[in-house]
Amino acid sequence: MTSSTAPYPVADDRSRRGFTLIELILVMALLAIAASLSAPRMAAFFRGRSLDQEARRLLSLSHYGASRAVAEGVPVRLWIDPAGGTYGLEVEAGYGRGGEAVMEFAVDRDLTLEVLTPDEILPYEETGNRRPDSRRGDGILFLPDGLIDPSSTPRITVRQGDDGALCLVPTAHGLAYELLHESELPPR
Repeated sequence: MTSSTAPYPVADDRSRRGFTLIELILVMALLAIAASLSAPRMAAFFRGRSLDQEARRLLSLSHYGASRAVAEGVPVRLWIDPAGGTYGLEVEAGYGRGGEAVMEFAVDRDLTLEVLTPDEILPYEETGNRRPDSRRGDGILFLPDGLIDPSSTPRITVRQGDDGALCLVPTAHGLAYELLHESELPPR
């Protein structure tokens, strides 16, 4: 029974004991060891995620560019600047708001962009159906009828040092682009 002066039962001192300083230091040391062992693996994981994320953003932008070209009835270019590490989407010059940058992205500092021009795959005689106003090797031109201009680049590679690369290449039917790992590409 409790006394009338104490509304709550008084607990024994031993039941209110917390952690000692030595126990807390020991737990912190164990957590530090676990973190130091897992940190290198986590860093490699996030580096790989950066490559995958950038390549998927480039693929999504190609799908968006194709959709926008058809929807607005104007050619849309997905341009690539490998030296500056940037890429984006713009309406082709000479069509309404031509040359207007719709979107622009910069790649992560650990990544590089590489653009393969059509001439590096086929000799000029076989790719002679280029439009004279087309800027060669600087990206993909989506036409208003849903097709891809033949002068568009056949491969855009997003590379992360020696860790690997993902390539944006035309699909088998040539109406869109897809992502492939560099090891899955046929030899040139």
